[in-house]
Amino acid sequence: METVVKLAIERMSEEIERLKQTVKDQQKQISELERNKNRNTVVEPETPKIEDELLNNEQVKSILKIGKNSLIKLVREGVLVAIRINERSVRFSRSAIMEYIRRKQGASTF
Repeated sequence: METVVKLAIERMSEEIERLKQTVKDQQKQISELERNKNRNTVVEPETPKIEDELLNNEQVKSILKIGKNSLIKLVREGVLVAIRINERSVRFSRSAIMEYIRRKQGASTF
């Protein structure tokens, strides 16, 4: 049980750090907009994000083109964060899955 609690705390800490970085990025954007406002220039806003969608196991496996065991391995290693809905159900954030794909594409060398 302690391990589960430690993992949950670790994942929450990672999420907090991610949110802190998001806040910093948004503060930079606000500062930039304020500077540009003073210059009377038009700045195109970043495309608004659609509310994050939660995906089930099957959807994630389909997007990543992996099997059940590979998905379980990614979750156990902490590469992907599963959001527990109830005792038997978990979901995954679409934005987190897309970020994982971007990281993998950036890491791959041809």
